[in-house]
Amino acid sequence: MTAVLLNSAAPWGAGDAVATAEHALAAGADGVGLADSPRLFPDCLVETQRVLAGTGARLAGPCVASLGLRHPAPLAGAVRTLERLHPGRVLTVVGRGESSVRNEGLDLPPLREYTATLAALREAVGDADLAGRLLGAASGPRTISATAAALGGVLVDAGADPGVVTRAAALAREADPAATVWLFLRATVTATDAEAAAAAEPVLGSCAMRLVSATEWYGLDADEVASAREVAGSHDYARHGTAAARGGAVTPADRWVRDRFLLTGDPTAITARLRPLAGLDIAGVVLAGAVAGVQDHLAELVPAVRAGLEEAA
Repeated sequence: MTAVLLNSAAPWGAGDAVATAEHALAAGADGVGLADSPRLFPDCLVETQRVLAGTGARLAGPCVASLGLRHPAPLAGAVRTLERLHPGRVLTVVGRGESSVRNEGLDLPPLREYTATLAALREAVGDADLAGRLLGAASGPRTISATAAALGGVLVDAGADPGVVTRAAALAREADPAATVWLFLRATVTATDAEAAAAAEPVLGSCAMRLVSATEWYGLDADEVASAREVAGSHDYARHGTAAARGGAVTPADRWVRDRFLLTGDPTAITARLRPLAGLDIAGVVLAGAVAGVQDHLAELVPAVRAGLEEAA
């Protein structure tokens, strides 16, 4: 069965990770991921310990631990410690960083530097048995390939377009035929277009940033590139994951970006949009907790996602 986790992205004082995990488990999910952005969220490693010690979550862990801020040696030590305390239950996802890096006034690490950091992390993890549970988040083709080669596992964060996701999974397995592939999905059950638009507000600009960073990969023409840049430029990373992150006025490009990255509609519609991916051997899904309304409809969303990905099996 495809694992489904809810990524907890509750700002300081806005929620409790253990309560979020309990809610996710009651809705049929397997556990939670914990966002890593120290100015926005509580520490993801401490929260992982709280969740694994306080709930029956099958999986929990940092998602996405920022290697733009964290040195791989202490991160590996923390992961190994968590794994010793909770064998087989720690899922670790790392990445270059997004809000975590920008909010400290830093640049994202270049790909070559980041790839070396991934290799150092895997070496530092050493003989800890994390097979299939050490992943790197990746959106563009070069990062997907480099991550799969370095870690043997990728959390593909490339939206919901079947063609893009299919190419991403193929790239990962070209780099490592045994690579574990998970999907990061922004999805929620909605009844109206207004609800879908509201759901996208906290994440729309960061989705557009992914398009801007790999325009050829996403197949954008010149007009689409300009539109994506307009939406990306409106995102306030100091408020990442909240409705206030959408800093600019609504534009005609908003819906176009939203449709490429966000699954909305009733559960049947969500299942139908995922069905083309059912043959890709997706090991798990992380649902973006920053999407407005996702927790309110989680009990409908989790089975809809599983049905779409497992229908061909």
